Amino acid sequence: MRKVVLGMNITLDGYAAGPSGELDWMFPGIDEELNTSLVKALSEIDTFLMGRITYEGMASHWPNADDQIAKLMNAAEKVVFSTELLSVDWERSRLATSNLVEEIARLKQQPGQNIGIAGGPQFAQAVIEARLIDEYRLTIHPVVLTDGKPLFNEPLRLKLTDAQQFNTGAVVHTYSQQ
Repeated sequence: MRKVVLGMNITLDGYAAGPSGELDWMFPGIDEELNTSLVKALSEIDTFLMGRITYEGMASHWPNADDQIAKLMNAAEKVVFSTELLSVDWERSRLATSNLVEEIARLKQQPGQNIGIAGGPQFAQAVIEARLIDEYRLTIHPVVLTDGKPLFNEPLRLKLTDAQQFNTGAVVHTYSQQ
């Protein structure tokens, strides 16, 4: 059975985005070393799940980019959960045909690699609340925002299964559900 993997960049104080969705705090912490690790993790995923806001941002960027991440993102299947979008046009994208729990259960039964959660904090919270995540890969940046959009909005117990430190001070912690 396929694993559902949540990969998210967060601050030391647990925010996945600034108050208005800003991600500028994250980019200085992504150097070649961390990017190589990210490419490796993304190469283990062939399906990405996301909400409308993340879809719109990614669909406007990745089809026009020409790097290793763009190749992986463009080649992967993208399943978009939205009640507002009527259609999606990024290659290999489709709107979800059932609710979150049913769609993920169906995808997990299909052959393939890992299923990645590419959505922003609101979408990630819905998947976390439904207890659908098998593995959390959190890139924790040495940045404190004191305000923003948190990744977690309820208590959760996780088990650390791996940790890797990078030259920028970012660390990738991998957790499983307890």
